[in-house]
Amino acid sequence: MEDLYDVTIIGGGTTGLYSAFYSGMRDMKTKVVEYQPSVGGKVSFFYPEKKVYDVGGLPGITGEDLVQNVTEQAESMEPTFVTGMKVASIEKREDGVFVLMTENGEEHFSKTVLIASGLGTFEMQPLKVKNSKRYDGKQIHYTIQNLEQYRDQKVVVVSQNRVGIDWSLALEGVAEEVHIVNRSDEFKAVYEQDVEKLESSSVRIHKEREINEVHGDDRMTGIVLDDGTVLDVDHILVYEGLQIDKSLYDEWGLETDKGRIPVTTDMGASIPGVFVAGDAAVYPSKTMLIGSGFNEAMAAVNSAAKYLDPKAKAQVYSTVIYKHKE
Repeated sequence: MEDLYDVTIIGGGTTGLYSAFYSGMRDMKTKVVEYQPSVGGKVSFFYPEKKVYDVGGLPGITGEDLVQNVTEQAESMEPTFVTGMKVASIEKREDGVFVLMTENGEEHFSKTVLIASGLGTFEMQPLKVKNSKRYDGKQIHYTIQNLEQYRDQKVVVVSQNRVGIDWSLALEGVAEEVHIVNRSDEFKAVYEQDVEKLESSSVRIHKEREINEVHGDDRMTGIVLDDGTVLDVDHILVYEGLQIDKSLYDEWGLETDKGRIPVTTDMGASIPGVFVAGDAAVYPSKTMLIGSGFNEAMAAVNSAAKYLDPKAKAQVYSTVIYKHKE
């Protein structure tokens, strides 16, 4: 028997999570399908330690805290989360039900679809060292989420980019010891002041070096650099760039414009019943900000509600809903 949802949200970043929250406020049965093994999207990956200032009512909040807050907000409405799944195709049947097929052959059934998957999926470049895979997700990380896990630990950052410098400086004062290993003789895509901050910090810099070996059994205990330097290590953070897979929006049968989806004023796509929010959407004077994604999420959810029931209210107010819940 088909488990039919009112709305299925593709993408579990901040826009997708807020969409799930607002969909729940509208009493819609909601599912979120996210390609990565956890929710949070690009905010979790690219600037968890940076402060975000473009969200109304928050004069400054780290990306990590923002993701935690919006995740908690979404979970309060008890949507169904499916992680580690990539939607390969979307088909609209004659009865109006959308069938979302994932790469592993799973089918998900929904009355409407809300696309909040940005410009496509991405994969971080892995650490290419023999036997390192056994520590992936345990002691080898590709994002700096949860700074506290590095408290009083020995950490090595592998990067030649500004992201690696940012991570190293964020870890200073948290970790017992921080090293940055750069396979080049300089850092890429950085400002002079970034390098100056790094050089004046307590972070130990290893240029023109790579990791040759990792040591350990159940736990990684150390590494060996290509010059023979041995370092005790509790965690490795890796940012060596990423591979962005182009969006599948064309293959899903949607009209696109340079990889994004043109939308009408109600955030509707070219297929009735499909709505878009966040970076995936494009329209005149579009702004690519987190706060914009939240507003678009509400508009898309309201449009999905009206699509399901033309007599439905144009919008709902949280003050009224939470008053009834108290």
